[in-house]
Order: sequence, then C-alpha cells, then structure tokens
Amino acid sequence: MTNGDIGDSFRERARRLSQRPNVEELESRNILKQRNDQVEQEERREIKQRLNRKLNQRPTVDELRDRKILIRFSDYVEVAKAQDYDRRADKPWTRLSAADKAAIRKELNEFKSTEMEVHASSKHLTRFHRP
Repeated sequence: MTNGDIGDSFRERARRLSQRPNVEELESRNILKQRNDQVEQEERREIKQRLNRKLNQRPTVDELRDRKILIRFSDYVEVAKAQDYDRRADKPWTRLSAADKAAIRKELNEFKSTEMEVHASSKHLTRFHRP
C-alpha cells in the first residue's frame, strides 16, 4: 500500500463519517431515544414487575407432578450390548431416472391443478414444478 492509497482510504472514511446523521437527526427520526436515568429506572422497574408476575403465575413442581407433566427419571442408567448394523438410510430417489422424475412432477402438477382443494383467493400461491 502506498502513501497515496492510505490517504485515499483515510479520506473515504472521513467522507463516510461526515455523511452520518448527527444525534439530533437520529432522535428526530426516533432511531436514537432520548433517555434520562429516571425514565430508564422506571422502564426497568416495569419490566421487573412484569417478569415477576409471569413467574408467580407458573405452576409449582407439585402441581406439574399432579398433572403428570413433570416426570422423574431414574438415577441409574442401564447399558446393554447392541448388534452393529448399517444405519444409513435407503435413498430410492437417487436411483430415479430423469424420465421418472419428470413423470412424478407431471403427476404432482396434475394433482395440484385438478384434485387438490385450494381456496379461490389462494390459488395464485400454489407452486407448480417445472416440467
């Protein structure tokens, strides 16, 4: 990088910074809020009250157990041998020919256009596959 490049880079940054809106502009566009400590403390207090109300409305552990929502797991873990097997899934779509795929798309488009019930105001949202 030459000195000219550094100077150009500096001038570009300075130009961008000069185009940034000032604080008054941001406040007038409601992007930057005018705040004072009292307003901020009041907002925090309201948030804290709202969260406390939500916490107080939560059911207790006993209530959850009675409603069979909360269950208790065993403290012990059982381990047993399992046979090894191939866990990879069969992917039959990888064996389809281009003609098979085209036939499936055609059948799907036909179903969507004739048999599938769609509300009249939503028909334009139906997605058809390329032939």
